[in-house]
Amino acid sequence: MKKTLILTTTLLMGSLNLQAEPLDDQQQQEVRELVRKTLIENPDILVEAMNELRKREIAAQQNAEKQMLEARQKVLFENPENPIMGNPEAKVTIAYFGDYNCGFCKRQDPILKKIVKENPDVKIVIKELPVLGPESREAAEMALATFKQDKGKYLPVNQRLMSKPGRHSSSTIKAALKAEGIEADNLKVDESVTQQLDENLRLAQELGIRGTPALVFPDEVLRGFTEEGALKEMIKQRL
Repeated sequence: MKKTLILTTTLLMGSLNLQAEPLDDQQQQEVRELVRKTLIENPDILVEAMNELRKREIAAQQNAEKQMLEARQKVLFENPENPIMGNPEAKVTIAYFGDYNCGFCKRQDPILKKIVKENPDVKIVIKELPVLGPESREAAEMALATFKQDKGKYLPVNQRLMSKPGRHSSSTIKAALKAEGIEADNLKVDESVTQQLDENLRLAQELGIRGTPALVFPDEVLRGFTEEGALKEMIKQRL
């Protein structure tokens, strides 16, 4: 019955579309009544249509994401101004967008450090993404300024900033730097630092990243916290 009604509706609408003249009021009403009757007698048709629409939307989003990733490969994974964790010659590269005030980042970060320590085939490109207030921006600026001044000091500073429970203040940021032998007042937050942070924010927006953490493979974007086991499996699939 359902297939008959669908076929009838399709044929009727198709025949009406072939007419040279537009549908008059009576014809439009007939089509509406037929569609209404079909949906009332077979409400699952609407569910099927919504499911199909959703599948098409997802496919379109995935295609757009794929195109964006292809266009942004160099800035995502090959920017020498970005700090990295792991083997520079690793087979798998992941871009990591994080914020020092993000609770989920504080859980994600040690997982990433553990993975690159255990697996020389994985490299993490760190994309500072300060989205949780002025203290987040200040911490990111201080971290990148450290990287500019002394690359060897960046990862210890990064880890100390990320490992602090709760949110940062200006005083806790300075304390974290001082614990690693760096005086915050001596750091230079120049235009290159602010440009890099602004670029990270634009890149995140282009990729549909609206919060942290986010992990970006060359072919996929993971938004939100990712469990260690799931992340290892995804890495394994790409090796």
